[in-house]
Amino acid sequence: MKIHRLSIVFFIVTLVMYVAGNVSLPITDPVESAYALTAKEMVISGDWLSPQIFHQYWYDKPALIYWLIALSYKLFGISDFAARLPSGLLGALSVAWMYQLVRSISGRRLLAIWSAIVLGTSLEFWILAHGIVTDMALLLASVGTFGYAYRGLAEGRTKWIVIAYLFAGIGVLAKGPVGVVLPGLLFLVYAGVMRSWRMVRLLFPWQGILVFLLVAGPWYGYMYHTHGQAFVDGFLGLHNIGRALESEHPADNHWWYYLALFPAASLPWTGAVIYGMYYGWRQRSDFYLFSMIAGWGTILFYTLMATKYPTYTFISLVPFSFLGAVGIVKLLRIGADRRLWWILMGPTFFLWGLLAVGSYFVGWGFWYLLYVLVGVGIVLLLACYFNGKRYLLPAVIGLVTMLIAGVVIYEGVAPLVIRRSSVDYVPAVEAFRGQVYYYDGYSTSLVYYTDREVIRINSDYAPEEKRSALWNGKYKMPIVSEQEAYAQLSKEQALVIVPRRSLKYLQQSPLMGLFRVYAEEPGVIIFMTGSGLVTMGDN
Repeated sequence: MKIHRLSIVFFIVTLVMYVAGNVSLPITDPVESAYALTAKEMVISGDWLSPQIFHQYWYDKPALIYWLIALSYKLFGISDFAARLPSGLLGALSVAWMYQLVRSISGRRLLAIWSAIVLGTSLEFWILAHGIVTDMALLLASVGTFGYAYRGLAEGRTKWIVIAYLFAGIGVLAKGPVGVVLPGLLFLVYAGVMRSWRMVRLLFPWQGILVFLLVAGPWYGYMYHTHGQAFVDGFLGLHNIGRALESEHPADNHWWYYLALFPAASLPWTGAVIYGMYYGWRQRSDFYLFSMIAGWGTILFYTLMATKYPTYTFISLVPFSFLGAVGIVKLLRIGADRRLWWILMGPTFFLWGLLAVGSYFVGWGFWYLLYVLVGVGIVLLLACYFNGKRYLLPAVIGLVTMLIAGVVIYEGVAPLVIRRSSVDYVPAVEAFRGQVYYYDGYSTSLVYYTDREVIRINSDYAPEEKRSALWNGKYKMPIVSEQEAYAQLSKEQALVIVPRRSLKYLQQSPLMGLFRVYAEEPGVIIFMTGSGLVTMGDN
């Protein structure tokens, strides 16, 4: 298989884009810190096969994301930058592979270029390329699974289907059974739409199944052999079947949840994606039909699941980015009505304007460079429009959007991320030598940064989230009730970290009578119990 030169260019350019600025982004709660801490415990314990968190076995996700972060820790040291590096690397590989596969399947360089640009500069992709989550690993696997399986069906060649199974195995190591179940369902639907029994037979080569088992089987086999039913109940029962049947976040359980996220995820290319869907419907090529089935099938699949989460439909960006590329090519074709270019420009102006207006309501950041970039971008787009510069128009959109994104990271996201992390009050905790508690919440990032045990106090006064008791099994941190906490805190010197949002509940609790203020931070108040006040400067 020939690697196209532009694939390498896309990889290098996007890797720089996604990694730049990561050093200023601390680990956030509650999602990122769980992955970062599990990988850290993997390195410290030396057990690279059985993920642990809070020194307990942890069956939330397969091992791939932990392996990647742990390997990054080994190479670059345990740091925020190292924890974020795998997502940036996977994101750059995804963009490069998107170009590679679209170029190979379609034979059209321009279509492949726009497919890669739309994917790599879409809002949701850009956000997750800087995050510490499993979704970018699944997206890379999905690029390979979708691309090679489609190519295998189109050409009738088992070789490509086998490679697709290899990527499906990676997807199962990244996210679980959905890495093979969802693509399998989508391709069966596609074969049904095409009314092709030949495609159905092609989808199940023994060589591909063998490769899949060789990739995904060893880890799953080891986990079952080592942990038995506990692994089955935790991984398959709670974190897979449980998520499908019982909503983890009932407040988000709306049928329109992913339909509402769809327009935002593809910004600034939403107009191009929708136009590509519309225009392609008139021709209905095979690749168009598969892209529609893959994109909307993914949204439907997760809509039917009980648990809703913003990143679940992330992989729909792969087929939608191809449709966005189709839209761009058709919008900018010779002889097209120039007024149609506003389908590209409108969502772009909306995104840029939203970021500019939003900065007025943010109490931090130096935003003048953002305003300059938005102003220059608008002028350049209007100049392209009035001078008929067709292919400069989307190039300007992609470039200026990424420059604006860079400013937003430094001036907006970094301070915001700090507010969702414990990094500001880590020094206060490290200066204290006693036990640390967290009231009505938890900060896994605090454990990650300090290597201290932090005990959660469940409040008797905070309203409980209305969800199934099934999800109580998700928590692995040490937990005590208010009564247990009162008995312990009345006899020991300890720190109790209280989120400001929970202060009203604490004021109703007998615990409040035991506390004195130790330190105050923007998001939390740290109280101390016991005698002998220890200041932050003491050792």
